[in-house]
Amino acid sequence: MSALPTARGLFRSLLRARSHAFRGDATALAASGGEIRKHFEESRSLGPEEARKKIQEGVEAESFIRLHVVQARGNERGNYEMQVEPQHVDGEYEVPGDAPGGCGGAVVGKGGGAGEKS
Repeated sequence: MSALPTARGLFRSLLRARSHAFRGDATALAASGGEIRKHFEESRSLGPEEARKKIQEGVEAESFIRLHVVQARGNERGNYEMQVEPQHVDGEYEVPGDAPGGCGGAVVGKGGGAGEKS
């Protein structure tokens, strides 16, 4: 088990993770920043053991944001598109649309880049 960060270190780490996940989206940045601050303010007077548990929860939240939150943006065609980065891929999966007789899909995952045909 690795050592837990300080509350201040966790706060900064959460702000960095949300800045990366929601870059370019002022509404999501403001809302997520406010939510992070609210949780830290509510936990300001906790005892040492309770604070340790809250910090552990924050570490898990930071990891979730960093590894699993991908923001989709509307494009000019009225569809949504997203930029999946290597940290978002846990294993290998096929992009929807590659059903038999379909238009093909990409295999994305470790060892394979997006765009490689299955």
